[in-house]
Amino acid sequence: MNITLKIFRDKMILMHESRIVTALPKEPYSTTRLLVGTFEPAVACLKEGLSSIGAVGIFKKSPRIFISPQEMCEGGLSEVERRCLTELGLAAGARAVEFVNEKGA
Repeated sequence: MNITLKIFRDKMILMHESRIVTALPKEPYSTTRLLVGTFEPAVACLKEGLSSIGAVGIFKKSPRIFISPQEMCEGGLSEVERRCLTELGLAAGARAVEFVNEKGA
C-alpha cells in the first residue's frame, strides 16, 4: 500500500487512493523552529493516521510512505530534517519512505 503523507505543523494528512484521513497529535510535535521538534508525539500521530486509513494490520504488508512537507521547509529540507522525517516514517511502521513535492526545493 502506498500512502502520501502531507505534514504540517501539528497536523498530518494521509491519502491512499480516494481515502483521506487527517491525524492530529495528542500533544504538539512541532516547535517554533522545527516541523518535527519532538519525535514520539509525531510517531504516535502517524501511527494513529496509518491505522485510521487502514494501512496497518496483522496480515497487511507495511506501507510505503511518500512524505510531502508542507510548512517550514523554505529552501528545501536539510539532511537532518530529511533523516528525521525518514526515521519518523520507519518508526511508525513504513517499509520505505520517499519524499515528494518538497515545498521550496
